[in-house]
Amino acid sequence: MREGKKGMAYIEDMMKRLAPKHTLHISLYGDDNQKRLTGHHETSSCDKFSYGVGNRAASVRIPSQTFHDAGKGYIEDRRPASNINPYVVGAIIADSHLLDESQAGPMIAHYQKWQAWRAGVNMEKCD
Repeated sequence: MREGKKGMAYIEDMMKRLAPKHTLHISLYGDDNQKRLTGHHETSSCDKFSYGVGNRAASVRIPSQTFHDAGKGYIEDRRPASNINPYVVGAIIADSHLLDESQAGPMIAHYQKWQAWRAGVNMEKCD
């Protein structure tokens, strides 16, 4: 575990590391998140990072059971859309939390180039 922290202290540390990178994460978390993450109807706001125990309207939900088990369990990042690239999202979460110095620059640049390419391509859509 990071710096020997355990349980809820580890989760708190993770939240402190994720919060300042919220805007970057949202940009990598799929299309049209501003339409979906409004802060209403059990969604978080795409403009502000939040977390909480049992809070389904937070960016990251810490299940009550995880809290009661002193941090043993899982957390739920509720921000990614269904159309994400799971490799990009997994990599940016790991980069944001595990590394003291980000190594994600080349991946982010490549993803942004792909987004720009995709926006300019006339893809056939199913009705």
